[in-house]
Amino acid sequence: MVRSKILAARLSVDGRSFREILNQHFEWLSGKGGQRAIIRGGALADADLENVDLRKAIFEGTVFLDANLSHVDFGGAMLHQCDFRNAILARADFTGAELHRNNFQHCLLADASFSEARMLDLVFRDANLRDCRMYEARMTSCDFTNAVLSASYFHRTILSECCFAESDLRKCNFLLARMHTCRFAYSKLSDAVFTSVNSVACDFQGADMNAARMSGANFAQNNFSQAIMTNCDLHESNLSTADFSGAMLLSSNLREANIMATNFRGSVLEGVRGLTGSQLSKSHTSQTTILPSGARGPFVQGKYSEMPVFR
Repeated sequence: MVRSKILAARLSVDGRSFREILNQHFEWLSGKGGQRAIIRGGALADADLENVDLRKAIFEGTVFLDANLSHVDFGGAMLHQCDFRNAILARADFTGAELHRNNFQHCLLADASFSEARMLDLVFRDANLRDCRMYEARMTSCDFTNAVLSASYFHRTILSECCFAESDLRKCNFLLARMHTCRFAYSKLSDAVFTSVNSVACDFQGADMNAARMSGANFAQNNFSQAIMTNCDLHESNLSTADFSGAMLLSSNLREANIMATNFRGSVLEGVRGLTGSQLSKSHTSQTTILPSGARGPFVQGKYSEMPVFR
C-alpha cells in the first residue's frame, strides 16, 4: 500500500506551521523582513515539499524519510546530520550547500545538482544519482557504494577518501578532477572520462573500464589489478609504479605514457598501441604477461614484442 504524502500546510515544527516557516523564509530571501528558516530536529517524514524554495535554510538533525523533495532548491543551505533515506530528490538543487553527515541511502537523486557543494561524511549507498552535476564540489569521506551515478559530471571536483565500490559510473566525466585515496573497486566505469585527472593512491581493482578516456592523467601508484580496460586511451598519462597485475588492456593506447616501474605481471597487453621497447624495458613483466605482439613475457629488448598484433 502506497502511503499518501503530507502537505506543507499540515506539517508543524516546534509548534509552528511549516507553511508559515516557508512564507517567512521566502520574505527573508526577498529582503522583505521575514525570518530565515532554521530548523533543529523536526520530523518531515512523508512530507510533500515539491518545488519548495529552501535556499540558505539551516537544518540540523531533521528527518526527511520518504519525503517528496523533487525540484527543491537547497542552494547555499546548511544540512547537518539529516536523514533523507528513501526520499525523492529528483532535480533537487544543492548548489553551494554545506552537507555534513547526512544519510541519502536509497534516495532518488536523478538529475540533481551538487555543484560547488561541500560534502563531508555523506552516505549515498544504493542511491540513484544518474545525470547528476557535481562541478567543482568538494567531497570528503562520502560513501557511494553500489550507487547509480551513470552519466554524472565531476568536472574539477576534489574527492578525498570517497568510496565508489561496485557503483555504476558508466559515461561519467571526471575531467580535471583531483582524487585522493578513493575506492572504485569493482565499479562500472566503461566510457568514463578521466582526462587530465590527478589521482593519488586510488583503488580501481577489478573495475570495468572498457573504452575509458584517461589521457594526460596522473595515475602514479594507483591500483588497477584485475581491471578490464580494453580499448582505453591512456596516452601521455603517468602510470609509473601503478599496479596493473592481471589487468586486461587489450588494444588500448599507451603512446608516450610513463610506465616506469609499472607492474604488468599477468597483464594482457595484446594489441596495445604506442609502446616502445624503451618504455616496456622500464616496466615489470613476467612469464604470465601477454605482450603487445601476442607473445608471452617477460619482455626482452630486441625481439620486437612491443609491436602490436593488431594494426
